[in-house]
Amino acid sequence: MPLSRSSSLSLSLSLHGRRTSSSTKSSVSSPGLDLSTPFGSPTYRTTTLEPNHIIVEDEQMGDERWSRLAFSLGIPFRDSYCASPTSKKFAQQISSRRSVSSKEVTELFSPLLASIAREQDLMKFRTNHLFSRDGVPDEVPDVEEDEIWKMQLPTPKPAITLGYSASAFTYHEVGLQQAIIPNNKNEPSDLHKLSQPVPDVYWPFFIVEAQEESMLAARNACAGSAATCNNALMIFSGVARQPKTYYKDTTFHWNLNKAAQCFSLAINGKTACLNTHNSEGRLPHAVAAIRTYRLDDERDVDALVSRIRSIMIWAEHCRLQAILDLLDDFDHRVQLAKRVMTGPEESYDPSRSLEFDAMSRTRKGALRNVIKENLPRWIKT
Repeated sequence: MPLSRSSSLSLSLSLHGRRTSSSTKSSVSSPGLDLSTPFGSPTYRTTTLEPNHIIVEDEQMGDERWSRLAFSLGIPFRDSYCASPTSKKFAQQISSRRSVSSKEVTELFSPLLASIAREQDLMKFRTNHLFSRDGVPDEVPDVEEDEIWKMQLPTPKPAITLGYSASAFTYHEVGLQQAIIPNNKNEPSDLHKLSQPVPDVYWPFFIVEAQEESMLAARNACAGSAATCNNALMIFSGVARQPKTYYKDTTFHWNLNKAAQCFSLAINGKTACLNTHNSEGRLPHAVAAIRTYRLDDERDVDALVSRIRSIMIWAEHCRLQAILDLLDDFDHRVQLAKRVMTGPEESYDPSRSLEFDAMSRTRKGALRNVIKENLPRWIKT
């Protein structure tokens, strides 16, 4: 059965591995800076991405580095060129236009992505939906920063957001994702806003951003959107596992590393850049380009479609399992919290009441203190 909100509030869970600085602010402004700084601004990375732990590499990944990453994810390293009527039609549509706007390329690319997603039973995508802000990275770096350079990340609104459908989870697993958990500021947060940043799309792993301004703007937009996808999983992992075992449990860290990985496609005009985003279960969020494709070239589109198909296969058979493992860990903590808060029901035995009266008072006092210390600040009484 799904968790009720009253049951969820009783969870004695706290985040770990994500320190909150006393100087953290949701946003910092100054007379000389505009919070609506465009993605293509030459200062966007230094004022917005980097202070929020998002590092974007300009150069494309070398073959050796990409082969290591592909091997670790179980994704084919080399491009394959399997021609299809859908990719041919897409390339011809792009080629026939003198120029293509962001809106047009999104409208043309959506059917192509849908044709690939249909081959996977558990995939779902939405176009042009604004994310909830719960997963957006918003921490101040551990080192002291001049506040004038700290800018809040904009709320992501990707052209396309691809993730899992509800059918990827059991009824109980969907229910678990309706709980209320503490966020990185130790405030109540709806888990479904992390797991579904856009309606009905669970834990996105592939983002498409189309920007007419420049490829720099498109890649910068991808960086913030994909970092939000990874960051949401990192926040959830903080309440899914006991804090003291986080850094010692190598299996848990490996599963989180597999889950906190996603991909993006940055589109500018007739050019697309495929990127990898990996947080390795911790900050920072690293962004690197895998390869650039010409969308008006049929052979390039065939290679891109093949690559996206392999990413979907990885997401269904590897990343999804890592998320299910996190949900299983979370379920164990939920059940443990319920047992701790309710306690076992025992019949009253007058003959034992005097013998254990003093011991019970001591244990109750200790238990009360333990629960109080482990509850988030917003639950404590």
